[in-house]
Amino acid sequence: MAAKKTSGLRIVGVKPTTVGMLQGTTFFLVGLMVAITHTVSSTVQWAESTESVLRGLALGLAGGFIAIVCVPIIYFAIGWVLGSLQGIIINAIVGISGGIVVATQKEEE
Repeated sequence: MAAKKTSGLRIVGVKPTTVGMLQGTTFFLVGLMVAITHTVSSTVQWAESTESVLRGLALGLAGGFIAIVCVPIIYFAIGWVLGSLQGIIINAIVGISGGIVVATQKEEE
């Protein structure tokens, strides 16, 4: 059995744009789910309100395609800005407190 050595790693900051990218990607996925749900709902409503199912589908999907493209991009931008601000705040707090110590293990063979 290999022996394990425990050591500490001190984190003194994060790259704010990395936090922004992570948060932006999460917001993008949420925005995509919202847009798809809205598109399906809109398509069903248009199909029910018109006498022609095909016309209802066409009218519902027209706005839906725009929503599927635009909404996730807007959500990403908002998430990126918020994530970047969180990264800046984390850096300020970590800088004041002296860093975060994370325990790591290295296996010796």
